[in-house]
Amino acid sequence: MKFTIDQSLCTRCGICINECPPGIIVQEKKTSEVRIGDENCLECSHCGMICPSGAVLADGNPLPLIPKQEDLADYEITDRLIRSKRSIRRYRSAPVLQEDLEEILKTGSLTATASNSRQCDAIVLQGGEVAAATSMMAGELLKLIKRLTSPLMRPFLGLLGAGRFADRKVTARYTGALKKTLEGRADPLFFHAPAVVILTYKKSGKRFGRTDCALAGAHMMLSAHARKLGSCMIGFAEIALRGKKARRKLGISDDRRVGLVFTLGYTDQKYFRYPARESWELPSSL
Repeated sequence: MKFTIDQSLCTRCGICINECPPGIIVQEKKTSEVRIGDENCLECSHCGMICPSGAVLADGNPLPLIPKQEDLADYEITDRLIRSKRSIRRYRSAPVLQEDLEEILKTGSLTATASNSRQCDAIVLQGGEVAAATSMMAGELLKLIKRLTSPLMRPFLGLLGAGRFADRKVTARYTGALKKTLEGRADPLFFHAPAVVILTYKKSGKRFGRTDCALAGAHMMLSAHARKLGSCMIGFAEIALRGKKARRKLGISDDRRVGLVFTLGYTDQKYFRYPARESWELPSSL
């Protein structure tokens, strides 16, 4: 899917430039036109969803508008909530209200689990705890990248699912951002979110512990979305917490594993449209 910008509709507000996760949207100096680069596009649609003038096109077509809630039936309101939930990477500094956190955690605890095992548990980091965890995890990731990109490991990166680190430019970008994190100048992990939730499950528990955490986390993030809170699943944090020593620093016992990590925080970002996606077609009857 190719994303482009209709220059006749673009107001040059720059919102899409700040929103783009891989940072491939640029404004040309001579013409002031805003353009989306062809390489490294995630096709996430965030640029189109957040554009207030509807200037971003997917394969030449505008993204579908999010309908107004007052125009919807009850089940359509639920669909709207689920479909409009996005991964948020910009947060206000305001702490998450205690009552909001309690209700979000309650939603997670009430999520249906495999065989009603209820083996999930939650750790909530707030304020300075988030900053300390960010620095610790950045250090763990830097050590991991150093090991992965050693001469002995480099030939096996593809087999390990880390083929992108074979590109030295990609490696330099990641290590540069992580070093800035250690210096307190950036936060590519949690995006300066005021709260981070870590869901864990029993190592010796039932086989669906990780799936249970994913289900509970999805419900919790939707509960947060309904309360005007943004959230984003952080896969790199899960990688950083694979070692016992890193988990112990956060008070996670050796008999538990990390199932999901996500941010929480209030945001001023407003999305006007749904993402552009390939539709899932019903299979023809046999």
